Amino acid sequence: MSKNKKYISTSLLLALIGIVLISPIPWNHAHSNAKEDIVAFKATHKASDTVCTQIRLLSQEDSCKAQEIDQLLTSAYKKGRFSGQFLYAEQGRVIYKNCFGFSNIRARRDSIKPTSAFQLASLSKPFTAVAVMQLYQEGKLDINQTVKTYLPDFPFEKITVKELLQHRSGLQNYIYAAENFWPDKENPLQNSDLDKLMGTYAQRLDFKPGSRFRYCNTNYAYLALLVEKISGKSFGQYFEENIAQPLQMQNSFVYNAQEPQEERNIVRGYSYSRRTGFYQRRPDYLDGVVGDKGLMSNVEDLFRFDQALYSDAFLADTIRDLMFTPAVPLSERHENDYGLGFRIKQESPDHQIVYHNGWWKGFRSYFIHDYQRERTLIWLVNRSDVTINPYIEKIFDIAVSFSDAELAQETNANHSEDLDEAFGS
Repeated sequence: MSKNKKYISTSLLLALIGIVLISPIPWNHAHSNAKEDIVAFKATHKASDTVCTQIRLLSQEDSCKAQEIDQLLTSAYKKGRFSGQFLYAEQGRVIYKNCFGFSNIRARRDSIKPTSAFQLASLSKPFTAVAVMQLYQEGKLDINQTVKTYLPDFPFEKITVKELLQHRSGLQNYIYAAENFWPDKENPLQNSDLDKLMGTYAQRLDFKPGSRFRYCNTNYAYLALLVEKISGKSFGQYFEENIAQPLQMQNSFVYNAQEPQEERNIVRGYSYSRRTGFYQRRPDYLDGVVGDKGLMSNVEDLFRFDQALYSDAFLADTIRDLMFTPAVPLSERHENDYGLGFRIKQESPDHQIVYHNGWWKGFRSYFIHDYQRERTLIWLVNRSDVTINPYIEKIFDIAVSFSDAELAQETNANHSEDLDEAFGS
């Protein structure tokens, strides 16, 4: 960062707050003259009131990113593209976070708050994997051992804990077996019911363990059961004591289908039908199983988790590196894989990210941990009928465009200083 970099003055900020939006910078805008572009942008764009307190403490570059992200998301929300919470950060700095919409979408009431808790759906899986790897780090289990070593009633002989973590077990999805064979749909299915269900109705493996990848919720439901067996605690209690409390994730907890935590400010999840409009998706008998889903949280707590992934005080570097290692080495043709609890993508030959998303009955969740460039994107949505991937791409385009402009400005400044020194100016 250049030592001559300027920050927003009080007068400029006050002017910014009072100015009306005119037009967005195009996504592919080339910042040929970074300083002028930044000043022009700040003079013609207004951030929403909810983020002005964030912006006033940011550098010029960061505040411009925040304003353009705010404009993009506010416009998308007004067009009915999503409802929920969002956070974007770089190098541990929260650039932008905000809440949009309502917990009760049909009645348009109960505004979503920073403390509101969302069903993370499959974004629960990284936390389940962390719980397992904590026990592995403590020497209480060996991920290379068979599951049956620790769960004697597990109805399959040769599947290892690591194969569960990597979705390479060959197990069938318990959800489909339960739909056909769980007798009482009013009685929540529990993790402890899996042995009987799978051993009776899903005995056939889809493939030889370890031979291939297939994403399957059964793997992580069994991993939560494994955590309970090894720790002697419920999965919810283990999460609270070993992840939530140490990271101060005060609004995060594991859903309990038998004792719904109504006081915990859980956001309602919705889908949309042309015939009926928005309709609420309510918990059912499948919500009794956790580990594959079931974790409730918000963007602020997830950011605490994101930052903890940089610290060996939370997980040893060797453990974290193991979790971020794909089961099969990535290449130009094989650019996506699964590690231990995280999806892994090769963005470019020198750039790899880990991430996870989720979908479950009224909710979508997105978590991108770009650990090589220290960027974080977290988006929790209480509508399962929307797809927001294009907006994620645009948000990273915004970040890259301003970062490139800043880099060009620094390069030009350094080049000028070199010329001044060379010619004795």
